[in-house]
Amino acid sequence: MFKQSRFISYGRYQRILVAAICIALASQINFQTYTSGFIITLAVLLLPIFLYFNRDLNPFQLTLAVAVASPIFRGVLLFISQDASANHIIQFTITDMAFYVCYGALYYLIYWRNGQRNNGYFFFTIVLCDYLSNLLEVSLLTGFSHYSYQLFQFLFMAALIRSLGSCSIAFVYHYFTLMLRDENHEQRYYHFVWVASAVKSDVYFMRKNISEIENVMKNAYLLNQQLQQDKVDEKQQDMALSIARDVHEIKKDYQNVIRGLGDYFDDDTSVPMQLADILKVTVNYIREAIKQRHQNIVIEVHNQVDLVVPNHYYVVSILSNLIFNSVDAMDDKANGLIRVTVADDNDQIIINVSDNGSGMDQETLAMIFEPGFTTKFDESTGVVYRGIGLSHVKIITQEQFDGDIQVASKPGQGTDFQVTLSKRRLTQEARS
Repeated sequence: MFKQSRFISYGRYQRILVAAICIALASQINFQTYTSGFIITLAVLLLPIFLYFNRDLNPFQLTLAVAVASPIFRGVLLFISQDASANHIIQFTITDMAFYVCYGALYYLIYWRNGQRNNGYFFFTIVLCDYLSNLLEVSLLTGFSHYSYQLFQFLFMAALIRSLGSCSIAFVYHYFTLMLRDENHEQRYYHFVWVASAVKSDVYFMRKNISEIENVMKNAYLLNQQLQQDKVDEKQQDMALSIARDVHEIKKDYQNVIRGLGDYFDDDTSVPMQLADILKVTVNYIREAIKQRHQNIVIEVHNQVDLVVPNHYYVVSILSNLIFNSVDAMDDKANGLIRVTVADDNDQIIINVSDNGSGMDQETLAMIFEPGFTTKFDESTGVVYRGIGLSHVKIITQEQFDGDIQVASKPGQGTDFQVTLSKRRLTQEARS
């Protein structure tokens, strides 16, 4: 705790020092007006910006540092250049200090100590601080005499213009950073949707596999009993029983994984998405993957449907698998084109994913929806690459959305997948 406090203090003092130096340097951009020693300077344009972006700092500490750095720096330069007598240099330095001390005190009392902190109130405070501090500086230089209506007008206009400039810079930069932050959060959310869709698809088929695992376990146990009745060698009996036990352990591990992932990506906690956003998530992610592969592929999206989809994870899975299949079909294509179209057809939504890739022959077309079939493997290693697979895409389409999927393809010309989804099922909550 002690080291952390020292670090925070060091960071604050460092920022105060940077502000004092910057404002001292900016004070050299000025012009003299009204009376000798009274200058309009760029420094007061920077001061509100530092105050706005360092709201955790005590403003009185910051302006005290500026009140020391800026006037003394100005006095040293006046002394070196011999532009004023020693008495005048001292007078200008003291009145300059008074300006910053008054500015900091007013800002502290009116704004910083107050619980109401918004941009409108900040602007009002800056105008008031600038105006009254300038009025104090002029009064000190003139011995609190020679006031005129034109003086008050001039000081107020100077305060208003400088405050408008300062606040415009601060507010624009602040809202620009907020936009970037929102965009970053949006990208993170989209990435989460992409990951969640992959996980939910895997969990969906893990649940379906539980029954098959139970059948294997049941058959292994029945085989053990049959071997006992036939008085087969005990080693073979034990092997059958061991298979049943191992499969039972696999089933428990499956259930634990399903329970954990299912709770984390529960349908009850998911937020419905516009179909346009689902397309955006999927296509943007695949475009980034295409960049990393250095492929020359363009993805066009034509969407004529405006729907809110509660069960959006499975739609992302369907689209991503179909589009990635098209990408994989254009490894050596010079000008690859993938066109995604979404159309409203009364009670159904029709999604087409077409490409100008290598296409498929009739033998491959007859097999692509069969479980376990794939054309994606590394010939050198024999490693098979699989997403959830077209067979699983078809199952999701049929079971989750009462739909169907069709494919047309010609070797060397390209492939067209047509997915038909029930609009009613697409817009209703997910089924368990």
